[in-house]
Amino acid sequence: MLFRILDNPTRNNSFWRDFDRLNDEITKSILDSQFGNSARSFPPVNVYTKEDEALVAALVPGLEADQIEISVKDNHLTIQGRKKAEDLAEGTEVLRREIFSGEFHRTVELPFRVNQDLVVAKYTNGVLNIHLPRREEDKPKKVTITRGA
Repeated sequence: MLFRILDNPTRNNSFWRDFDRLNDEITKSILDSQFGNSARSFPPVNVYTKEDEALVAALVPGLEADQIEISVKDNHLTIQGRKKAEDLAEGTEVLRREIFSGEFHRTVELPFRVNQDLVVAKYTNGVLNIHLPRREEDKPKKVTITRGA
């Protein structure tokens, strides 16, 4: 991120978290338009949430499952690995290269902490699907209201 306005590590206000997230997205958009996509936005992901879990789908074609690493800490999911460039025959000149190759590292912030012991990841046809269950203590609790005397 280029700019972090009023950066205060003790700030835990949702307004400022949303502001920082928007600022990050604007900066990323500007950098991508000037310099093209890079490892910052690879792999592309879709993130879905339900009350008790998050689902992440990441497009990582051309890799084997053992070339991808995922890790979870609190409410952050990290996907990383290395996508090897294709081998070119001697004398071949590259006119355009838009398919990403190289090391990648993508961290996704989730709206709740994850139960790391129950995370399940499956890789099929270039799509990595990750189920991230919400920690029990982070789930909303229904409070019973009793009638006062």
